[in-house]
Amino acid sequence: MSFLGKKIRLKGKSQKGKNRIRENGEVWTVLAEVDTILFAPSEFGPWLFVAPQGCGHLHKASRWIRKSADTDFDIVTEPDELTQS
Repeated sequence: MSFLGKKIRLKGKSQKGKNRIRENGEVWTVLAEVDTILFAPSEFGPWLFVAPQGCGHLHKASRWIRKSADTDFDIVTEPDELTQS
């Protein structure tokens, strides 16, 4: 399932992740979805490039996260679940 262009709800796992959620909210938009990224070529994804809801790719909080097993965030609501509520 592609998350591209959809909204997801994130939950912070680490202190860094919790701070980003506190500062920018828990609903984020997926701006890109790729299998590999340049800063970690040996770590396979899928990777999601996300930004806080209503913000673009240049927002200071935008970031790459792993779709699963990210160190800072958990995806707690899938895109379909978020649109239904």
